[in-house]
Amino acid sequence: MTAPAADSPVLLRAEDVRVVYRRAGRRTEAVKGVTFDLREGRCLGIVGESGSGKSSLARALLGLEPDAATGRVLFRGRDVLTMDRDARAAFRREAQMVFQDPLGSLNPRMRAGDALAEVLLVHGRARTRREAAEQASEWLSVVGLDADYAPRYPHELSGGQRQRVNLARSLCTGATFLIADEPVSALDVSVQARILNLMKDLQRTRGITWILIGHDLAVMRAMADDLLVMQSGGCVESGPASAVLFAPRHPYTRTLLSSVPDVPSSLSRRFAT
Repeated sequence: MTAPAADSPVLLRAEDVRVVYRRAGRRTEAVKGVTFDLREGRCLGIVGESGSGKSSLARALLGLEPDAATGRVLFRGRDVLTMDRDARAAFRREAQMVFQDPLGSLNPRMRAGDALAEVLLVHGRARTRREAAEQASEWLSVVGLDADYAPRYPHELSGGQRQRVNLARSLCTGATFLIADEPVSALDVSVQARILNLMKDLQRTRGITWILIGHDLAVMRAMADDLLVMQSGGCVESGPASAVLFAPRHPYTRTLLSSVPDVPSSLSRRFAT
């Protein structure tokens, strides 16, 4: 796949984003002044070890840390952190999260088709339950599942099938921007490849803009156009993924890479189609 142009319009701009949690009299600075641009149709990988602030940053970008986040998060020029209620509702339709645990993200008492239909109705994408059910089947087909999966409960689906349902649920709002937080780490290696290929195909065919949160550099090499490396809440290096992975400038990035014996060969084994 050819990466979208590096000079495509900026979809999201983060300016000096900070996340500070205050709990039980303690102050924890989880994100320390992160700044970057994300251009339309591209995938930005955010990588770092556990506790580096990746997930806190992701939540801030979606406006999910209203009491802890400061700075500016401009989505199509509007600040997510200061949006009024109507603007935030519109933003929620365009920007969605895909979570790490595909089982925990789904209601165990709700069939796959009903989970999508509920979202379609809440966001006004369908007017009736019948119309919502029809659209739900169409969205399942977009992520590679046929209509037979609509009446199945989460426990009747494999891990990869559950994550496909989660992807369909995020996309059916009309979202063009998705943040995926470790979306394949809970899946078998062979299934990881299929889900990543699906994500790349959605980027190519539907113009989806991604932020991919993770720590697996082989996954980042397979998916990311650009890469941002976080350590202790701050950004220590960023740039095109190929440059960061194959010519890292920061000692911490080199340390991360040294923990993977051979990223290119690992990639070829795990994600070859």
